[in-house]
Amino acid sequence: MSARLDSGILMVASASQSPKAKITLFARIKAWWEGYELAVVQKAKAPTVAKEHDVRADEHVWESSRVQLVQDVWGEGFSSPGDADYIIEMLKPFALTPAMSVLELGSGLGGASRVMAEHFGVWVTAFEADRVFAEAGMELSTMAGLAKKAPIATFDPENFEYKEMSCDCIYSKESFFTVKKKTELLGVIGDALKDRGQFLFTDFVKAEQVKDPKALKAWAEAEPVTPHLWSVKDYDTALSRQKIEIRITEDITDNFRVLVMKGWADYLASASQEGVSEQMAATVVTEAELWARRVKAFESGDLRVCRIYGLKKQGNLLSDW
Repeated sequence: MSARLDSGILMVASASQSPKAKITLFARIKAWWEGYELAVVQKAKAPTVAKEHDVRADEHVWESSRVQLVQDVWGEGFSSPGDADYIIEMLKPFALTPAMSVLELGSGLGGASRVMAEHFGVWVTAFEADRVFAEAGMELSTMAGLAKKAPIATFDPENFEYKEMSCDCIYSKESFFTVKKKTELLGVIGDALKDRGQFLFTDFVKAEQVKDPKALKAWAEAEPVTPHLWSVKDYDTALSRQKIEIRITEDITDNFRVLVMKGWADYLASASQEGVSEQMAATVVTEAELWARRVKAFESGDLRVCRIYGLKKQGNLLSDW
């Protein structure tokens, strides 16, 4: 069988359709993004797929359907919202130079690591908790000629160790919200930073005053990895114990939401024209549902996306006594 988007409805080719056919989640997501309502339209025959594929012609052995999909949505080499220009703008406070070393935690497919290595000439060591993403990311770095300058490895954020006083900068993008032992991880980060070392991360955080705890809990229970949300104040308190002084705290939720909506709108427009295999459609539905729930949580105001930048204090200052 095959499937494609046709007038806002994901049609699955078969001998016949039930009169009780339902509009799929994939179709509803597309309608939601494009702002129209759907109705089931019965087709006597299955539609012809303009371009059917179970895998792309250039797909590699390590490229699962999800690895393929996230790149189609967010850009080649990326697994979450934010392309190369976004990363470069995000990292401006670092003022990166080739003499600096960077540790990235939660690197996904390693897009940001490769941007740093290629654009700024820095050496990046990246870690990702998802084994499939980490292996795919390492392959992508190797293909880009950056196997040594931007390697990607698997790690366990709940039990992580790293060499003390070894990093000029540490960066993370929306990965800490799933870590249960955040205090311990931030302790490792604080120890790994050199004096005057810089720490910049973005993360999903809970609002200081949660309006609908039940709705936030419902969102959390539907996430593939259980969230353990902190507020910005929680991060401030924990980082101060590591002698990391927060210099920038920015709510980037609105901009992040725009990136999410644009990524999916562009992908769904492309899928409408090219078609997707039934196998890929199942992956799309799961991933789209994940981001739809997140967007809804953003719009409630209880889930936010924040950017935090801090600087590690140098030695023992009088202000610490």
